[in-house]
Amino acid sequence: MTNRRRRMECVLLSLPAFLLYSCVFIYPMVSVFRLSFFKWNGIPNSPLQYIGLRNYTALFKDPKFFTALTNVGIFVLSGFILILPVSLFLASVIQSEGRGKRFLKTSYFMPQVISRTAIALMWYFLLYPEGGPVATLMESIGFHDINVNLLGSKTYAIYAITFINAWTYAGFNMLIFSAGLTGIPKDVYEAAVVDGVTPWQKFRYITFPMLKNSFQIFTLNCIIGSITTFEMVYVTTGGGPGNASEVFGTLLYKNAFTYNNYGYSNAMGSFLIVASFLASVLLTGLFAKANQDD
Repeated sequence: MTNRRRRMECVLLSLPAFLLYSCVFIYPMVSVFRLSFFKWNGIPNSPLQYIGLRNYTALFKDPKFFTALTNVGIFVLSGFILILPVSLFLASVIQSEGRGKRFLKTSYFMPQVISRTAIALMWYFLLYPEGGPVATLMESIGFHDINVNLLGSKTYAIYAITFINAWTYAGFNMLIFSAGLTGIPKDVYEAAVVDGVTPWQKFRYITFPMLKNSFQIFTLNCIIGSITTFEMVYVTTGGGPGNASEVFGTLLYKNAFTYNNYGYSNAMGSFLIVASFLASVLLTGLFAKANQDD
Protein backbone atom coordinates (compact mmCIF):
# COMPACT_ATOMS: atom_id res chain seq x y z
CA MET A 1 0.00 0.00 0.00
CA THR A 2 2.88 2.37 0.79
CA ASN A 3 4.55 1.74 -2.57
CA ARG A 4 1.27 2.17 -4.41
CA ARG A 5 0.63 5.43 -2.60
CA ARG A 6 4.09 6.69 -3.51
CA ARG A 7 3.56 5.79 -7.15
CA MET A 8 0.25 7.63 -7.15
CA GLU A 9 1.93 10.67 -5.60
CA CYS A 10 4.61 10.61 -8.29
CA VAL A 11 1.99 10.38 -11.02
CA LEU A 12 -0.09 13.21 -9.60
CA LEU A 13 2.94 15.46 -9.10
CA SER A 14 4.18 14.88 -12.65
CA LEU A 15 0.72 15.20 -14.22
CA PRO A 16 0.72 19.03 -14.52
CA ALA A 17 4.10 19.00 -16.28
CA PHE A 18 2.92 16.20 -18.60
CA LEU A 19 -0.28 18.08 -19.46
CA LEU A 20 1.71 21.24 -20.20
CA TYR A 21 4.16 19.28 -22.34
CA SER A 22 1.26 17.65 -24.20
CA CYS A 23 -0.36 21.00 -24.94
CA VAL A 24 2.84 22.73 -26.01
CA PHE A 25 4.63 19.92 -27.91
CA ILE A 26 2.67 16.72 -28.46
CA TYR A 27 -0.63 18.20 -29.69
CA PRO A 28 1.04 20.56 -32.22
CA MET A 29 3.17 17.69 -33.58
CA VAL A 30 0.12 15.47 -34.00
CA SER A 31 -1.68 18.34 -35.75
CA VAL A 32 1.27 18.84 -38.11
CA PHE A 33 1.23 15.18 -39.14
CA ARG A 34 -2.55 15.18 -39.55
CA LEU A 35 -2.69 18.33 -41.68
CA SER A 36 0.11 17.07 -43.92
CA PHE A 37 -2.43 14.71 -45.55
CA PHE A 38 -4.75 17.56 -46.52
CA LYS A 39 -4.83 20.46 -48.94
CA TRP A 40 -5.66 23.61 -47.00
CA ASN A 41 -5.20 27.35 -47.51
CA GLY A 42 -4.92 28.19 -43.82
CA ILE A 43 -8.29 29.97 -43.49
CA PRO A 44 -10.09 28.51 -40.43
CA ASN A 45 -13.50 28.20 -42.11
CA SER A 46 -12.10 26.67 -45.31
CA PRO A 47 -12.71 22.94 -45.77
CA LEU A 48 -9.87 20.45 -45.57
CA GLN A 49 -9.40 18.43 -48.75
CA TYR A 50 -7.89 15.02 -48.10
CA ILE A 51 -5.19 14.22 -50.68
CA GLY A 52 -3.26 11.41 -48.97
CA LEU A 53 0.47 11.39 -49.65
CA ARG A 54 0.43 13.95 -52.47
CA ASN A 55 2.08 16.62 -50.33
CA TYR A 56 4.96 14.26 -49.57
CA THR A 57 5.22 13.26 -53.22
CA ALA A 58 5.37 16.91 -54.25
CA LEU A 59 7.92 17.58 -51.52
CA PHE A 60 10.39 14.98 -52.73
CA LYS A 61 9.94 16.12 -56.35
CA ASP A 62 10.53 19.78 -55.56
CA PRO A 63 13.98 21.04 -56.74
CA LYS A 64 13.91 23.61 -53.94
CA PHE A 65 13.77 20.77 -51.42
CA PHE A 66 17.01 19.30 -52.73
CA THR A 67 18.59 22.77 -52.76
CA ALA A 68 17.63 23.10 -49.10
CA LEU A 69 19.01 19.63 -48.41
CA THR A 70 22.33 20.60 -50.00
CA ASN A 71 22.48 23.83 -48.00
CA VAL A 72 21.79 21.95 -44.77
CA GLY A 73 24.72 19.70 -45.64
CA ILE A 74 26.88 22.81 -46.10
CA PHE A 75 25.77 24.02 -42.67
CA VAL A 76 26.77 20.69 -41.12
CA LEU A 77 30.18 20.72 -42.82
CA SER A 78 30.77 24.33 -41.77
CA GLY A 79 30.07 23.27 -38.21
CA PHE A 80 32.88 20.73 -38.25
CA ILE A 81 35.24 22.85 -40.38
CA LEU A 82 34.70 26.26 -38.72
CA ILE A 83 32.86 26.00 -35.39
CA LEU A 84 34.56 22.89 -34.01
CA PRO A 85 38.22 23.99 -34.27
CA VAL A 86 37.44 27.60 -33.29
CA SER A 87 35.39 26.53 -30.27
CA LEU A 88 38.07 24.08 -29.16
CA PHE A 89 40.75 26.76 -29.53
CA LEU A 90 38.71 29.32 -27.57
CA ALA A 91 38.05 26.75 -24.85
CA SER A 92 41.78 26.12 -24.52
CA VAL A 93 42.38 29.89 -24.31
CA ILE A 94 39.95 30.44 -21.43
CA GLN A 95 41.34 27.35 -19.67
CA SER A 96 44.88 28.74 -19.75
CA GLU A 97 46.57 30.33 -16.75
CA GLY A 98 46.78 33.82 -18.25
CA ARG A 99 45.01 36.93 -17.00
CA GLY A 100 41.69 38.22 -18.26
CA LYS A 101 39.99 34.83 -18.58
CA ARG A 102 36.66 36.18 -17.37
CA PHE A 103 36.76 39.02 -19.88
CA LEU A 104 37.66 36.66 -22.73
CA LYS A 105 34.97 34.16 -21.74
CA THR A 106 32.35 36.92 -21.63
CA SER A 107 33.51 38.36 -24.95
CA TYR A 108 33.48 35.02 -26.74
CA PHE A 109 30.07 34.11 -25.34
CA MET A 110 28.46 37.50 -26.04
CA PRO A 111 27.01 36.59 -29.49
CA GLN A 112 25.09 33.74 -27.86
CA VAL A 113 23.04 36.07 -25.65
CA ILE A 114 22.13 38.44 -28.50
CA SER A 115 18.99 37.84 -30.54
CA ARG A 116 19.64 35.83 -33.70
CA THR A 117 17.57 38.33 -35.66
CA ALA A 118 19.68 41.22 -34.34
CA ILE A 119 22.89 39.38 -35.28
CA ALA A 120 21.59 38.67 -38.77
CA LEU A 121 20.60 42.32 -39.26
CA MET A 122 23.99 43.48 -37.97
CA TRP A 123 25.86 41.32 -40.47
CA TYR A 124 23.41 42.28 -43.23
CA PHE A 125 24.33 45.96 -42.80
CA LEU A 126 28.04 45.16 -42.35
CA LEU A 127 28.04 43.37 -45.72
CA TYR A 128 25.75 45.85 -47.44
CA PRO A 129 27.35 46.48 -50.87
CA GLU A 130 26.57 50.22 -51.09
CA GLY A 131 28.00 52.19 -48.19
CA GLY A 132 28.38 49.25 -45.82
CA PRO A 133 31.43 49.14 -43.51
CA VAL A 134 33.07 46.24 -45.33
CA ALA A 135 32.51 47.79 -48.77
CA THR A 136 33.79 51.16 -47.55
CA LEU A 137 36.88 49.57 -46.02
CA MET A 138 37.67 47.63 -49.19
CA GLU A 139 37.35 50.78 -51.30
CA SER A 140 39.50 52.80 -48.92
CA ILE A 141 42.42 50.38 -49.21
CA GLY A 142 42.17 50.25 -53.00
CA PHE A 143 40.18 47.07 -53.71
CA HIS A 144 37.58 48.65 -55.95
CA ASP A 145 36.97 45.64 -58.18
CA ILE A 146 36.21 43.13 -55.43
CA ASN A 147 32.53 42.25 -55.11
CA VAL A 148 31.62 42.45 -51.43
CA ASN A 149 27.94 41.72 -52.04
CA LEU A 150 28.31 38.18 -50.69
CA LEU A 151 24.72 37.90 -49.48
CA GLY A 152 23.52 38.89 -52.96
CA SER A 153 25.58 36.26 -54.75
CA LYS A 154 24.04 32.94 -55.77
CA THR A 155 27.42 31.28 -55.34
CA TYR A 156 28.64 32.77 -52.07
CA ALA A 157 25.45 33.65 -50.14
CA ILE A 158 25.17 30.31 -48.33
CA TYR A 159 28.86 30.39 -47.39
CA ALA A 160 28.54 33.93 -46.01
CA ILE A 161 25.60 32.77 -43.87
CA THR A 162 27.53 29.78 -42.56
CA PHE A 163 30.34 32.14 -41.55
CA ILE A 164 27.85 34.32 -39.65
CA ASN A 165 26.40 31.19 -38.07
CA ALA A 166 29.88 30.07 -36.99
CA TRP A 167 30.57 33.48 -35.44
CA THR A 168 27.31 33.23 -33.52
CA TYR A 169 27.61 29.71 -32.11
CA ALA A 170 31.35 29.43 -31.48
CA GLY A 171 30.96 30.87 -27.99
CA PHE A 172 28.26 28.42 -26.95
CA ASN A 173 30.27 25.42 -28.09
CA MET A 174 33.33 26.94 -26.42
CA LEU A 175 31.57 26.43 -23.06
CA ILE A 176 30.82 22.79 -23.95
CA PHE A 177 34.48 22.06 -24.66
CA SER A 178 35.59 24.18 -21.71
CA ALA A 179 33.48 22.01 -19.40
CA GLY A 180 35.07 18.92 -20.93
CA LEU A 181 38.58 20.31 -20.46
CA THR A 182 37.81 21.14 -16.84
CA GLY A 183 36.89 17.52 -16.21
CA ILE A 184 40.30 16.20 -17.32
CA PRO A 185 42.53 15.58 -14.26
CA LYS A 186 45.66 17.74 -14.23
CA ASP A 187 47.81 14.91 -12.91
CA VAL A 188 47.30 13.10 -16.23
CA TYR A 189 48.95 15.99 -18.05
CA GLU A 190 51.68 16.23 -15.44
CA ALA A 191 52.50 12.55 -15.86
CA ALA A 192 52.58 13.02 -19.64
CA VAL A 193 55.04 15.91 -19.31
CA VAL A 194 57.29 13.77 -17.11
CA ASP A 195 57.22 11.06 -19.80
CA GLY A 196 58.32 13.59 -22.43
CA VAL A 197 55.08 13.69 -24.41
CA THR A 198 54.87 16.37 -27.12
CA PRO A 199 51.92 18.84 -27.24
CA TRP A 200 50.45 17.04 -30.26
CA GLN A 201 50.71 13.65 -28.54
CA LYS A 202 49.14 15.18 -25.43
CA PHE A 203 46.15 16.33 -27.50
CA ARG A 204 45.97 13.13 -29.56
CA TYR A 205 46.16 10.60 -26.72
CA ILE A 206 44.81 12.52 -23.72
CA THR A 207 42.68 15.55 -24.58
CA PHE A 208 40.87 14.20 -27.63
CA PRO A 209 39.74 10.85 -26.10
CA MET A 210 38.67 12.50 -22.83
CA LEU A 211 36.56 15.07 -24.69
CA LYS A 212 34.42 12.36 -26.24
CA ASN A 213 31.24 13.47 -24.45
CA SER A 214 31.80 17.07 -25.51
CA PHE A 215 32.23 15.98 -29.14
CA GLN A 216 29.00 14.00 -28.90
CA ILE A 217 27.05 17.00 -27.63
CA PHE A 218 28.59 19.20 -30.33
CA THR A 219 27.72 16.71 -33.08
CA LEU A 220 24.09 16.46 -31.98
CA ASN A 221 23.71 20.23 -31.73
CA CYS A 222 25.43 20.79 -35.06
CA ILE A 223 23.35 18.34 -37.10
CA ILE A 224 19.96 19.02 -35.52
CA GLY A 225 20.61 22.77 -35.47
CA SER A 226 21.52 22.68 -39.17
CA ILE A 227 18.32 20.81 -40.02
CA THR A 228 16.12 23.29 -38.14
CA THR A 229 17.97 26.54 -38.94
CA PHE A 230 15.75 29.41 -40.05
CA GLU A 231 16.13 32.95 -38.71
CA MET A 232 19.73 33.53 -39.82
CA VAL A 233 18.88 32.68 -43.43
CA TYR A 234 15.49 34.37 -43.50
CA VAL A 235 16.73 37.73 -42.20
CA THR A 236 19.91 37.93 -44.31
CA THR A 237 18.78 36.59 -47.69
CA GLY A 238 15.23 35.27 -47.32
CA GLY A 239 16.40 32.10 -49.05
CA GLY A 240 17.70 33.99 -52.07
CA PRO A 241 18.99 35.14 -54.35
CA GLY A 242 17.01 32.86 -56.64
CA ASN A 243 16.48 30.19 -53.94
CA ALA A 244 20.26 29.72 -53.69
CA SER A 245 20.31 29.81 -49.88
CA GLU A 246 17.02 28.09 -49.16
CA VAL A 247 16.82 25.83 -46.10
CA PHE A 248 13.93 23.76 -44.79
CA GLY A 249 12.78 26.51 -42.44
CA THR A 250 12.52 29.18 -45.13
CA LEU A 251 10.70 26.83 -47.51
CA LEU A 252 8.22 25.91 -44.78
CA TYR A 253 7.64 29.57 -43.90
CA LYS A 254 7.12 30.68 -47.50
CA ASN A 255 4.71 27.88 -48.34
CA ALA A 256 2.67 28.54 -45.22
CA PHE A 257 2.58 32.34 -44.98
CA THR A 258 3.34 33.49 -48.53
CA TYR A 259 1.69 30.87 -50.75
CA ASN A 260 -0.99 29.77 -48.21
CA ASN A 261 -0.13 26.14 -48.96
CA TYR A 262 -0.47 24.88 -45.41
CA GLY A 263 -0.80 21.21 -46.29
CA TYR A 264 2.52 21.22 -48.13
CA SER A 265 4.22 23.22 -45.37
CA ASN A 266 2.93 20.75 -42.77
CA ALA A 267 4.39 17.91 -44.83
CA MET A 268 7.74 19.69 -44.68
CA GLY A 269 7.28 20.25 -40.96
CA SER A 270 6.61 16.53 -40.53
CA PHE A 271 9.80 15.79 -42.45
CA LEU A 272 11.76 18.11 -40.14
CA ILE A 273 10.36 16.42 -37.03
CA VAL A 274 11.13 12.93 -38.31
CA ALA A 275 14.57 13.91 -39.61
CA SER A 276 15.54 15.55 -36.30
CA PHE A 277 14.23 12.57 -34.32
CA LEU A 278 16.02 10.01 -36.48
CA ALA A 279 19.26 12.01 -36.41
CA SER A 280 19.07 12.18 -32.62
CA VAL A 281 18.32 8.47 -32.21
CA LEU A 282 20.94 7.30 -34.73
CA LEU A 283 23.68 9.52 -33.36
CA THR A 284 22.89 8.55 -29.78
CA GLY A 285 22.99 4.88 -30.77
CA LEU A 286 26.30 5.28 -32.61
CA PHE A 287 27.86 7.09 -29.67
CA ALA A 288 26.59 4.47 -27.21
CA LYS A 289 28.02 1.69 -29.37
CA ALA A 290 31.36 3.51 -29.62
CA ASN A 291 31.47 3.86 -25.84
CA GLN A 292 30.76 0.17 -25.41
CA ASP A 293 33.53 -0.75 -27.84
CA ASP A 294 35.95 1.39 -25.86
